[in-house]
Amino acid sequence: MTSNSMTSNQMTSTPGTSDQVPPPGLYTLDEGQYVPSEFTRGPWRADAQHGGPPSALLASLCEPHVEDGEFLAQLHIELLRPVRLRPLRPVVERTRVSGRVGRIIAELTDDGETVARVTATVLRESELTTPDFVAHTTPATEPPTADATVDPPRWASGDVTTYHRNAVEHRFTEGSFRTPGPAVDWMRLRLPLIAGEPTSGLQRIAAAADFGSGISAVYGATSPVGLINANLTINLIRSHKGEWVSLDATTHVGAGTGLGITMLGDTSGLVGVATQSLLGYSTGL
Repeated sequence: MTSNSMTSNQMTSTPGTSDQVPPPGLYTLDEGQYVPSEFTRGPWRADAQHGGPPSALLASLCEPHVEDGEFLAQLHIELLRPVRLRPLRPVVERTRVSGRVGRIIAELTDDGETVARVTATVLRESELTTPDFVAHTTPATEPPTADATVDPPRWASGDVTTYHRNAVEHRFTEGSFRTPGPAVDWMRLRLPLIAGEPTSGLQRIAAAADFGSGISAVYGATSPVGLINANLTINLIRSHKGEWVSLDATTHVGAGTGLGITMLGDTSGLVGVATQSLLGYSTGL
């Protein structure tokens, strides 16, 4: 396990955790398939994963196809149907867009059916001089201390193990899970993405970015209407460093739809931006 993993005693004493001994990773690679643990489960369906783990897994599939002198600048992630708690087989292809731009398409399949896909844009890096204008950016800062760790709500999941409660630690500096409106949440994984493998900065970003529209929800838990993300796009300006990912998230409501915008950072400042197209729903329908 990596340095951010926790023992079963630590898991028991930490908000949002359970008595269950954590697995060696969110996924285990077995004969070419990624077998999910219960720690990937989402909050709404007992048989389906949260969006974060498959997003991070898709990012991990792209990384070996990024060459020296290149930067993976964008991930556009689509969860095409519920990603079940079942083994997932990867399919990856890299194509050329131009001499300096490449595209990677990776899919996760369940029994031959594609359930999730990422389209990644890879750019050839260049030597640049100091720009004439430097945009204001998020200053370097540290995550809150351990006493800021919060206990995420269970929503529809009840007492079962879930990704958002058991596999991720949350420390808010603004907003909360339970108060509608913008929020700033510092997050880190409690266990590796893939058993026996180090978790990269890109994987940590992808594992966290899906939370943006959730932590900045504009409707309360008892509201008959809400917004759910239909996709996730991550644009990066540099590589993420360290264990912690900060999400500075705001949800904007349009004409029956919405847009989630999340500034992604680490302890050195801004790393990138995530956007989510949001679909309106009503419990009365």
